[in-house]
Amino acid sequence: MSQTWPRAWIGMALVCVGVFGAAFAVTGALAALPPPAVGGTCGPGHGSEAAIKAIFLPGSIGAGPEPAASNISGRQSWLAFVDECQSAADHRGVTILVIGVAAIGLAALGLVLVFRSRRQATPPAHSPPSVPAMPLW
Repeated sequence: MSQTWPRAWIGMALVCVGVFGAAFAVTGALAALPPPAVGGTCGPGHGSEAAIKAIFLPGSIGAGPEPAASNISGRQSWLAFVDECQSAADHRGVTILVIGVAAIGLAALGLVLVFRSRRQATPPAHSPPSVPAMPLW
C-alpha cells in the first residue's frame, strides 16, 4: 500500500499538468497572431486574427488583392506580408499541436497511474483473513 500513494499523487500531478497544457494550447489557438514586421496586421480588420482562423482560412489574413506582376515593389511587399503572417500561423499551429498532444498524453498517463493505484489499494473481496480464527470450545 505504501507504493500506491506516491503513484496516485504523481498521477494526479500529471493530470493537473495535462489540463494546464491543454488550456495553454487552446489559449494559443485563440490568441491573436503577432503583427508582421513589414507593417499592418494579420487580419482583415485593425487587429490580427486568431491563429486557428489563420490556419483554417489562410485567405483571411487581410492582405488585400495581389498586386500585378508589373508592380515589383508592391508585389514583394505583399508577398512578404502574406509569407510572414502565414509563417506565424503555421508556427503557432505546430506549437499548439505539440503542446496539445503532450498535454493529453500526460493527462492520460496520470489517469492510468491514479486508477492503477486505486485498484491496488482495495483488497480483493475473497481474501483469506490474515489472523486465523480461534476455536470456540
